[in-house]
Amino acid sequence: MANNQPTILVLGATGNVGGKVAQILAESGDVKVVAGVRSPEKAITLQEQGIEIRHLDLDKQETLQPALEGIDRALLLTGYTVDMLKQSKAFLDVAKETGVKHIVHIGASGSPTNEVAHWGWHQYVEAYIESLGFSFTHLRPEAFMKNITDFGWLNKDVLTNYIGDSRWSWVDSDDLALVAAETLRKPEKHEGKIYPLGYDTATIPQVAEIMTEVIGKPYRVENHSPDEFLENMLKFGAEPAYIHCVYTQFKLNIEGKIPNADATFDNFEEITGRKPSSFREFIEKHREELQY
Repeated sequence: MANNQPTILVLGATGNVGGKVAQILAESGDVKVVAGVRSPEKAITLQEQGIEIRHLDLDKQETLQPALEGIDRALLLTGYTVDMLKQSKAFLDVAKETGVKHIVHIGASGSPTNEVAHWGWHQYVEAYIESLGFSFTHLRPEAFMKNITDFGWLNKDVLTNYIGDSRWSWVDSDDLALVAAETLRKPEKHEGKIYPLGYDTATIPQVAEIMTEVIGKPYRVENHSPDEFLENMLKFGAEPAYIHCVYTQFKLNIEGKIPNADATFDNFEEITGRKPSSFREFIEKHREELQY
């Protein structure tokens, strides 16, 4: 490996998106990849891919500087709590001190509404990145297709629906990872850009129809109110500030008050040279895990 290759730090590398970004970057062969992880013992698979592992806990200030030493570019990816604000600020302050040049930030929908607070939290982080003078690329993904499994909406043949007949814009998290990797590899092409990421539209009943057609077994929709969602999530220990944001989003979706909730974008092929996944292609790819 050439010594002049840029070194890229990937946060969240033991998760779905961060792990995929790290893998794509490592396979590219033209950058050095460092995974910043809270629990290094969970990163064995990454080590086997030749990725350097550094301990980085966004809640522990003392881990930030050692993890950021020698880093040229970084993927900033935080968890789903209000703590993301202080975590992001702490990370960015140290990144500036240690000489990081380019930040790719994974945020959330850029829909022009002030009602959904966590979308605004991400925009505050974007503004702080810019205020510190970093070269930057902001990624604004719409709803993840994988939410149907990762958020517990799917239980065998039942798909829980909290948003009525609202039509959402969706993105495959693998496609998000590919965009993130490309913008980290080629900052000169993507500096100063804001990329909204959503490439297919569907209501929850339409998702169930696609699953039925692709998998060949019936899937049905069970409708529940946003109030039930809030009650259940709080009961299971979800972070209250964030879950209230999602609750507000669901209510506004049902009322038709989220502008451009089903907007899709044509930037993916230009960024990656490939076509984005449709929801049908996503279901086909995950056929085995969706079976019952």
